[in-house]
Formats: sequence, C-alpha cells, structure tokens
Amino acid sequence: MIIISALHFPWETMEECFRRASVELRLDGVELSLDYSFTLPHCTRENLEEIPALREKYGVSASAHIWENIATLGVDAACDRLSYWHGISKKAGIKGLVFHGGSYPDRREGIQRTVQALGKALPEFERSDIKLYLENHYAYDYKNCRELFSEAWEFMELFGQVKSPSLKFCFDTGHANLTRNGEELLRELSPYLAHIHLADNHGENDDHCMYGEGSVPWKEYFDIMSEQPFDGTFCVEFPVRDNRLPLDACIRELRKRGWRKRAHEDKEIS
Repeated sequence: MIIISALHFPWETMEECFRRASVELRLDGVELSLDYSFTLPHCTRENLEEIPALREKYGVSASAHIWENIATLGVDAACDRLSYWHGISKKAGIKGLVFHGGSYPDRREGIQRTVQALGKALPEFERSDIKLYLENHYAYDYKNCRELFSEAWEFMELFGQVKSPSLKFCFDTGHANLTRNGEELLRELSPYLAHIHLADNHGENDDHCMYGEGSVPWKEYFDIMSEQPFDGTFCVEFPVRDNRLPLDACIRELRKRGWRKRAHEDKEIS
C-alpha cells in the first residue's frame, strides 16, 4: 500500500485532500497530522468528523502523525496523551499513529521512560487494533537535539521489553540518511517494520527533497526491503506539487519490485 503525507501536497478541505490523494495521485490513502491546535495544515475538529465518510467514499485508508514528546512527558502524562489520540483515531477510523520517542537529556533513562509509557498505554490500542509506529529520528547528538531512537540498539531495548502486536517500527529514509545507518536499521528491525516514510535529503539536514534529488541510497534500501520481504505501508513524505515526475519515478520503482501502487484500482468514485 502506498499513501501520502497530508503535509506534503496542497489541499484546502478534507474532501480535496482525500480526492487528490485517491483520484488524482491514485494512491491508497493519506497520513494526516494531529496537533492540539486543530488548525490547518493539521486536522481541524471539523476535518476529523468528515474522515469516516471520506474514507468510505474514496475507498482509502487513513493514518496519522502525532507530535508528542513521550520521554519528556513522563509515564502518566504520556499515557494520557496517547489515550487521547487513540480515542480520536478510533472515532475517525484512523488505523495507525506514527510518533517519535521524543528527546531526553539522559539517553538510557529516556528510553526507559518511553518503555514504561508504552507498556501502560498499549493495552488500549490492542483492544481496538490501532497500531503505534515508532519512527527513527535524528542522531542523539544532531544539533544537540537529544532525540531518542535513531540507532537499532535503542529500538531493540524497547521491543525487548514491550511486546505488543500494536507496536511497530516506522522507518524514515530521510532520517536514516542523516544518521547513515539505514541498512542496519532495516536489517535489525525487519521483524517490527510496518510503515516507511519516503523522503530524500543531502545527508546534512532534514530537507525533505523530492525522490532522487538527494543522497538517500534508495537502491540499497529497496534491495533490503525486497529481501525481507516488506508488505506494509509506504508513505510519501517528499513534496508533490506541480512536478509529478519524482512521485511517478518512485511509484514505478516500487511497482517494478512488486509493491502495489493501489489496492482499490477498480473502485468507482461517486
């Protein structure tokens, strides 16, 4: 399945967002953005009410990205935040939430705080079969951000302690290009891999260049994904505006390797 981030192509209404993704771009769904501001380009409260009918109309899926700092929040607060977004997702028919581990001044303590928070929050997700996708982020020392979960050992510590069918790995190609460990992440974390963000950059900043315009080693990444094999979701996280050629090139490569462009190719849109 191939979807697109709602933050990376233009739209003004939720109807236009779903229509463009499905009819114009001919993709399988949208990854929305959920933020407490409830203002565009994140989902508004009105948008959330529209999503179930639009999913049905266009026959596509909906996932979302949330922006909580799990480690910094602490166990109870993080659990409350995740429960809040779980409730919104369940009502809207959103089946997966991508999140970052957050930042923390002590790396191992931050990982353990994340372990504890997820251990407490995940039973609610398991009951509704909504997935949480933990995304690899910047290197811990990148611009002094102190971001957690950029290296395979961090994820392994987490997955070794939190065993849940609702917790999966989201591989971000752009972030991995910054940390220069993408191949290791894909090989070591393949049992947990379920969601992939497709973004390019030049290896110095998180530029979100269009596919093929940076230095992401696409062939090497796709080769490893083909070996596993990967049967989850690809999410386009590079700009798709007037120039459609990079998107078309990306989809051609995915199709050539056996990944389907569209699960609802023959669906009629009324």
